Amino acid sequence: MRSHTKYILVLLCLMTAVLSYAIPSRPDPQRLVNDLAQVFTSDQVSRLENTLVAFDDSTSNQIVVVTVKDLEGYDPSEYATRIGLDWGVGSAQFNNGIVLLVKPKTYDSAGQVFIAVGYGLEGAIPDAYAKRIIENELIPNFRLNDYYAGVEAACDVLMKLASGEISEPRGEEEDDALLEIIATLLFIGLLIFIFIIAIGQNDDNGHSSGGGRRTIYVGPIITSGRSYGGGSSFGGGFGGGFGGFGGGSFGGGGAGGSW
Repeated sequence: MRSHTKYILVLLCLMTAVLSYAIPSRPDPQRLVNDLAQVFTSDQVSRLENTLVAFDDSTSNQIVVVTVKDLEGYDPSEYATRIGLDWGVGSAQFNNGIVLLVKPKTYDSAGQVFIAVGYGLEGAIPDAYAKRIIENELIPNFRLNDYYAGVEAACDVLMKLASGEISEPRGEEEDDALLEIIATLLFIGLLIFIFIIAIGQNDDNGHSSGGGRRTIYVGPIITSGRSYGGGSSFGGGFGGGFGGFGGGSFGGGGAGGSW
């Protein structure tokens, strides 16, 4: 029994090693558009990269596009999810990464596509939405052999969906924290000021009316907070260069298709 367990563990280790070898290594320098199958022109790669970098800068959501010539016999969902995990797509705090994997159609193999969605975006992009993007945006264009049009249209929809879930600008955490402290202090000061004015008014009313029960009005309650659900500016913008992946995690969410 122990020998069988040993063989199973060895087999699992070998399978893991083979899969790791099949998955493309994280690019160096890191980038969001990785056209390993060479289905885009250099201008298209540059344009899409700029759009996705701008989206990453404004929302911290990361969409990675990967095209490969061969899936090495692996399921598209497993392949795309492993890219997301191995590369660390999305931030570790929000797990807000997306991997759009495309294996083009050839004369002897079907085309395959999969959209892997990180944990943090599964609420904004459920499997049914991912499937709809594949059926409505990707495959119709892929059948016309226009891979860029399909990917661009899919990314546009994905950005709109993802920006409704998380809109956390990168590199502004400290500034936001300071603003929150200032807003809180101003809020407390305002309450104290209103409280003092209200007491003074009630004292004046008490002297003129000869006493009685005092009612203190402190005015409306004003709150300030931080929103993560706002929209963002993206699409055709130019970011300052991709800052790198943040260690996001994936759990198998998403959808795939073939043509």
